[in-house]
Amino acid sequence: MKPLITLLSVLWLAVMSVPASAQDLTFRGCTDASGRAVPSQLDVESPSLVTTQMGKSGARIIYNPRALPDVTDAVRAFVYAHECARHSLGITRDVPTVEAAQRADCEGLATLQRSGMLVGDGDVTALQSMLAFSPEQWARLPGPPRGFDLNSCPTRRAVPKSNPAWNQCVHRCGDRLFHCGQSASCLSTYNNCQAACPR
Repeated sequence: MKPLITLLSVLWLAVMSVPASAQDLTFRGCTDASGRAVPSQLDVESPSLVTTQMGKSGARIIYNPRALPDVTDAVRAFVYAHECARHSLGITRDVPTVEAAQRADCEGLATLQRSGMLVGDGDVTALQSMLAFSPEQWARLPGPPRGFDLNSCPTRRAVPKSNPAWNQCVHRCGDRLFHCGQSASCLSTYNNCQAACPR
């Protein structure tokens, strides 16, 4: 699960430091149920905030932070974590049921908690209050349209506290990657930096 937490640490750094109109980062770290990497790609032409495309080389998460400029950064992080969770739970190929989507919601929530983005009960309640979407917004989100009851997620109280030193170290690595870019040498430097972070 560490790669997904790493991904979300970089994601959180991005969404907290850059306005929605200017977010042009792609993110790494999602894996499928078999442990294979699921790459992400920024596409500011995509009508969806987050969606999965299946291609010859496998699944790819397409992310467009500009698709819903009125939602908060916390909502963007949650929706992205939900889509990553669908891959890790192996529920991406079928049309998702409400029950499957809610499982991914809970797994995405647990990832945000493990990463340190949501630490208290008030954070979860605040996030849930933001998850009210119009039919037009639902057309740009991973469906199906549903209600959210994050407080009932079975994983939320069993989440271990994250290691603050590890989180700070990964944030520093992500900041360097943000300024360096997505070249092979930048990604290699990031991977080496992240690997050296204290566990």
